[in-house]
Amino acid sequence: MALAESNFEEIKKRVFDAYKNEEPVLYEFREFAKRLKNDIKRIKPYSVNAVSFVSSDGGDNRLYFNPATVELVRVVDSLGNQCALDAIASNSKASELNTRVDTTSPLLVQPLLKLCQDLNTDVVGLSYLLKGLGEPGKSTGAVRIYRDIVEWAVLYDLMKYREWGSDTIIVREGMLRTKSFKRDIFPEIDRLIRKAYEDHKKKNITVSLVGVAKQSAVLSRLAVALELEETFHKKYPCYVQVPKDIEEKCYNFDRTWLNTLETSQPYEEGRHLYQSMGKLFLVKFGDRPFDPVWPVDIAEWQVSEADKIIGQLTKDAQPGFPIPDFPMCVQKAHDLAKVNGLEVDILQDILFDGITQNLTPTEKEKVLRIKLLGQNLTNIRYRNA
Repeated sequence: MALAESNFEEIKKRVFDAYKNEEPVLYEFREFAKRLKNDIKRIKPYSVNAVSFVSSDGGDNRLYFNPATVELVRVVDSLGNQCALDAIASNSKASELNTRVDTTSPLLVQPLLKLCQDLNTDVVGLSYLLKGLGEPGKSTGAVRIYRDIVEWAVLYDLMKYREWGSDTIIVREGMLRTKSFKRDIFPEIDRLIRKAYEDHKKKNITVSLVGVAKQSAVLSRLAVALELEETFHKKYPCYVQVPKDIEEKCYNFDRTWLNTLETSQPYEEGRHLYQSMGKLFLVKFGDRPFDPVWPVDIAEWQVSEADKIIGQLTKDAQPGFPIPDFPMCVQKAHDLAKVNGLEVDILQDILFDGITQNLTPTEKEKVLRIKLLGQNLTNIRYRNA
């Protein structure tokens, strides 16, 4: 029975009654929004060299020729440098990823090699979640984890091994926290990045690290309350740091996502186990009341410099296009990392050559016939329209 044919008034009444249980939550979040409004700070833009890096979206880099599937893992920075490139078959095993840090292997991924060498581990040792690679129902998620790990390896490479001639801000698309690494591995990455920051400081160069996301659980949960209280309705760029108690209310999962070295409690062995190195801020880079608000993570060790760092980020974000008031360096990296239709067709042909390289000419002709005649002509018509 269609909804329109049901007792619509009864449904409406039940929804309203159910909402009454949620109403106190809205009031609580409005109080949070009022607190944030009282702490809003004006942003003063600063000029700085801003660099970002982005991996191409997984769906845009998946090559099919049934039954074969290959996923590209490609990370490009906003300067046009290809930082990492890899291709993972759908039936690859987790142990095969260790060839990416074998210096004699043609499949070597340089940033991953540097990270694993400095951590004294192999690729599989970085994450429990990689073990799902090649298993039905888990492989796609494992490739996503591997892509995230490669992005962090590139971030580490930019922080530690890249020489910067002036103050620079490195922008990660996404927060400065991750569930991809083991809880005892991430603190080591944090320690090495902090040391790299200090090494740059000794040369009188500040290399700042921030994470910028297009969405977050905190912003989603607070969105209605922020609008009702007009928290960011200012005619100038502004920001606010999100207190920990408010952030905790917006999450429903493990505290390791919130805790950093400074806030985590050591275990019996004296080790800190956590998966975050950032403090959360909500930032409006635009100078109009209704401009978008973005979640921004600033590295824990640079929170005292938040005014300057967010000012530097604002200078890069205000000319943002096509997404207004979003860091331009991230958008540049996206454009450079994107694999377009023609490139995908070329890569599909490469996959076809790989599949048919050991076939007889007659068999190759049969597969070619399937390739050309088995295409979805409707999709081609609209793709080329």
